[in-house]
Amino acid sequence: MDQLLAIIILSSILIFVATAAMLTFRFAGFPDLSVDGVFTLGGVVFAKCLINGFGLFASLVVGASAGLVVGALTAMIADRFRINPLLASVLILTILYSVNLRVLGTANQPLYQYSDFPHLHGALYSFGLISLAIIIMLGAYLFFKTEMGSALRMTGSSPKFLIAVGRNISVYRAVLVSAAGVFVSLSGALLSFHLGFVDVAIGNGTIIVGIASLIIGEKICGRERLGAQIGSAAVGIVLYELAAGVALSLGISATDVKLATGIITISLLGLSKRDRDRFLS
Repeated sequence: MDQLLAIIILSSILIFVATAAMLTFRFAGFPDLSVDGVFTLGGVVFAKCLINGFGLFASLVVGASAGLVVGALTAMIADRFRINPLLASVLILTILYSVNLRVLGTANQPLYQYSDFPHLHGALYSFGLISLAIIIMLGAYLFFKTEMGSALRMTGSSPKFLIAVGRNISVYRAVLVSAAGVFVSLSGALLSFHLGFVDVAIGNGTIIVGIASLIIGEKICGRERLGAQIGSAAVGIVLYELAAGVALSLGISATDVKLATGIITISLLGLSKRDRDRFLS
């Protein structure tokens, strides 16, 4: 039971990464590979703010805002300099490696002694994280149901239509990539707080977690409707973390967890529609 609760809490933190993958890869048609660096940046900026006397809430806001800036910069570089989004995001990822080290000033930093908010692991702490994830995901669902949200969802799939009705595709794409940056950096900040420390390698492999979780969720929920798309992020990240939990419970060493998780993920991705329906029944 404790392990299941730990998986749900971790999923509540990493769900924002899967949602960011949905915003960039699905809605914007902008494959953003800077996620690992942005995730670390959120944790690093959060830690630096906490160390310098900012409150917990203010530190989280500043950490999330760092992702907003990087997302906007990535989209601007790709658009203004006509650089392929993959290359632009890889360049930003490379730059962020040095930026994160420079901001933190060290390879890792414990945070327990700097927080003015007790690092809880009880019912209140769990309820807060899960509620935050539910509120933000519900807010995203309601926003993308609006006229503006619907137009943003069409940025990657129907750009010619949006141009025909006078919408600026570059601005829409920048909004989506910036929002994804906020989600990723917020997730990095929350994970740093949850773990009680930050490390410049904390974001390694985050992009794989996000994309794999999204695709797994879409295999289960589909993506024909907005609710299914939003729900796929939640379902996918829970299944992904369950796969890691299963690997650990089977006695697989920590060094081989990524291997086992990858194999389980590939198996889930290989589900046909018939297998998916049988799995859900």
